[in-house]
Amino acid sequence: MRIKVAVSGAMLSVLTASLLVAITPAAIAGCRDFPESVTPECVAQNLAEEKARQVDTAAQMAQDLLDAEARAKANAEAQYVANGSRPCSVFPASVTPECVVQNLDYEKSRQEADIAKRAQDMVDAETRAKEQAVREYIANGSRPCSLYPASVTPACVSENLEYEKERQGIYEKKQLEELEKAIKAEAAQQKADYIRNGSRPCSLYPASITPECVTSNLEYEEIRKVETAALVAAKEVSTGSSFNTKDENGSLLVLAKVPTKVDLLSTVVKLLNNKGKVVDTGVIRYQASGEPYFVFDNFKGKGNFTLQMSLPKKQFSTIKIKVS
Repeated sequence: MRIKVAVSGAMLSVLTASLLVAITPAAIAGCRDFPESVTPECVAQNLAEEKARQVDTAAQMAQDLLDAEARAKANAEAQYVANGSRPCSVFPASVTPECVVQNLDYEKSRQEADIAKRAQDMVDAETRAKEQAVREYIANGSRPCSLYPASVTPACVSENLEYEKERQGIYEKKQLEELEKAIKAEAAQQKADYIRNGSRPCSLYPASITPECVTSNLEYEEIRKVETAALVAAKEVSTGSSFNTKDENGSLLVLAKVPTKVDLLSTVVKLLNNKGKVVDTGVIRYQASGEPYFVFDNFKGKGNFTLQMSLPKKQFSTIKIKVS
């Protein structure tokens, strides 16, 4: 008897499930539209669909949160590596007294490495320029007259003209005039480069490869490195484009906007005190970017001074500076 009741109950369950499956496809159509939407079957279906939608939305939100956390972790790891993989770079350790000191030392060493790289880049650029000068010297027949300052002498101008005439076979008057202008322009450029290199004979090839000049050029480059480091450090804390500072050798370095009427290739630069007395005569040097700056090796003192640059016809252009 019990077995018969159990079998009958099981058959009833199967029949009910079959009826529900049979009803579901018919109930799907139009369950979002009234009046079908208020039938018990559609109410049940719509509730089930809304629950499924909410489950999907919750799952997507949970996945979005996991993705955001993964990105944040990846960014934190990248920042940690960029900061030298140091525990002191991570909060809250970063604000402890020990880590504050360590972070300051790390930043200082990073800036020093950056300054050293900039200085090396400048040296590399100058090395490439020297190598180019050697190639041009050879291309011009390895002739002393192809180099400044010899190239601007009357004898060398004539020799260079004859050399070009012979090399190119140019004899027409107009072409010769254009050639002469080109040679003079090249000589003028050589003069400008010579002045930009400190008007030093040792900056010219072939003198530059002699033992004496190699030593002199190395000493000159060391001075330039010291000045470059001082200018870079001062520029980082300066609030304006014009400033002055002293390098570790005690030289006063002045970076200022030079008036357009001043010819830096011919001007004479002097530093005057507030009484108009000359306290030092400076030299003009150039940064790797080509920006000029003034160097006063014998300057001592503080206060207000005037940077005086000579102009033609005994005139001057001045810039006021304050040395602290």
